[in-house]
Amino acid sequence: MPAEKKEEKEKKPHTSCYSPSLSYVNIYRMTATQCLSISPNRNIFNGNNDIITFNIGGHIYSTRHSTINENLDSKSYLSLIIKNQTKIQLDNNGHYYIDRDGKYFCYILNYFREKKLILPENFNELKQLFSEAKFYQIDGLINEIENHLNKTNEISKEYHHGFQFTLISNFEKTGKILKLIGPLKLITFFHIKLIGEKFLNIISSFKNPKHILCQLSFSFDESLIACQPIDQLQRFVLTKQARKMNLIVSYCDDYFYIPTERNIMSRHEFTQILLQMHNGKLLDSNIKHDDSQSLVEHWFLPTEFDDAFECKQK
Repeated sequence: MPAEKKEEKEKKPHTSCYSPSLSYVNIYRMTATQCLSISPNRNIFNGNNDIITFNIGGHIYSTRHSTINENLDSKSYLSLIIKNQTKIQLDNNGHYYIDRDGKYFCYILNYFREKKLILPENFNELKQLFSEAKFYQIDGLINEIENHLNKTNEISKEYHHGFQFTLISNFEKTGKILKLIGPLKLITFFHIKLIGEKFLNIISSFKNPKHILCQLSFSFDESLIACQPIDQLQRFVLTKQARKMNLIVSYCDDYFYIPTERNIMSRHEFTQILLQMHNGKLLDSNIKHDDSQSLVEHWFLPTEFDDAFECKQK
């Protein structure tokens, strides 16, 4: 009996040591996933001094000391924290507490792990991430974010040399254009009859039609474009001009109708002209689930179209 009791006592320490080891393995697998918040139970990590846990504004993150040390200058803020060379508050679980926006810290940890900046598609919070990188004094990350910001600014400048518009069409196989919201000059695509061309020439003499935003509707008649300028003053002036030229005008909503030489082209035909002849760019699109299931697209036409339009006018 004494021998059996002694044997049991020897087994128990082995069992209790093995259990934390299992817990550690499971958590290590979890934290390998990008941007994963970990358990706030710091006792799990007592057996391994290489693990450090941060509470960043309520978001809990865990990493290795080496992950930070290998990527930072020895005098940077995070480096000083893990070396206990700066004062920092601990939360109730003994984690280092930093009063910053924690949702950006995952990108910082991933930068350390992957040695490069990895961002989700359509990430639009670079300035906020840049602010966090400056706070933590991460020079390499600061440089990468600055490069991203410069590229974003270049793209924004590119989209200033031209104009954007919205195309709404029927999602069914017919692909009929329903509405086009953008500069009035876009109607030059739709084989305008003589009276329509004359009308465009007249209004362009006192106002560049690129700056006259209209809602163009194509549902009234297959050979008419119904146009309503978005600006109220422009609506009044252009509708008055349309009446002088004997264009059909709606008195209730100030729409005027410009006749075309043939039936309105389909969405496919129109977008092919944009893409192949005028270097148009489709910025984004989505399906509006209404009665007709409309396809809503946002397009950009660069300066080249402006130049072509001016040449045609002359």
